[in-house]
Amino acid sequence: MAIVRLRPADLQHAIADGTLSLQFQPQVQIASGKLLGVEAFVRWPHPAYGLVGPGDIVPLLDQGDLHLDFDRWVLGELCAQVKRWGGEGVDIPVAAANVWAQTLRAAGAVDMVRDAVAQSGVDATRIEIECPKGSVRDLSLAEPVQRIRALGIRTCSEEFGDPAIADAASGFDTLKVGYPLARDLEALGSGAAEAVGAIVAAAKRVGARVVADSVETAEQEALLSGLGCEIVQGRLYGPEVAAEELKTLLAPHAE
Repeated sequence: MAIVRLRPADLQHAIADGTLSLQFQPQVQIASGKLLGVEAFVRWPHPAYGLVGPGDIVPLLDQGDLHLDFDRWVLGELCAQVKRWGGEGVDIPVAAANVWAQTLRAAGAVDMVRDAVAQSGVDATRIEIECPKGSVRDLSLAEPVQRIRALGIRTCSEEFGDPAIADAASGFDTLKVGYPLARDLEALGSGAAEAVGAIVAAAKRVGARVVADSVETAEQEALLSGLGCEIVQGRLYGPEVAAEELKTLLAPHAE
């Protein structure tokens, strides 16, 4: 049931106070079990309602037009956390976070991303922006995405299941096999396998990595591996966890 008492102003205060939190899901190399990245997810520890998730956060973002402030907090915290991990000897090659289309279209969006990296002192090549749908063809999104990439920050897209846009893959460092394609590959039939094949082929042409998302079973992982996917994330390797829990979660899969 949706939480109806929360208001956009409540979320705005949480952003300003830094009382949101990030949780992380590993991106794991199939062949070795090695950690090759993480994706960040936002949760809101609320004193009255407990841990508030995206189903209740997203409507508040839309109602309050809070996307830019929200993404500024997310990227700032992500960069700071990667820097902290480095100081603790935890090697996170790539740390990814989604950015809203409304943020990318806002004045100052590229400066915001640049400042988050610069203020943390993190290596820009370890940070990856998961781009919203439309970033391949919509110039209002594609232009800031390419300016962000010019800063040395990585970019990721889920839009390359369509061979018709494969030539644009050179604008991204990661191509993602998203939900439900990765999770329901067998049930979706030959068309789904062709779509995954198109993503893998596009990635190989431009030297991008492929990450299959929402993988829940070893059978799904095996099917994706057979189609050329080398990296997966999803509940097969555990749920999202807080930063301090990441080493414990990954221990069974370490080399």
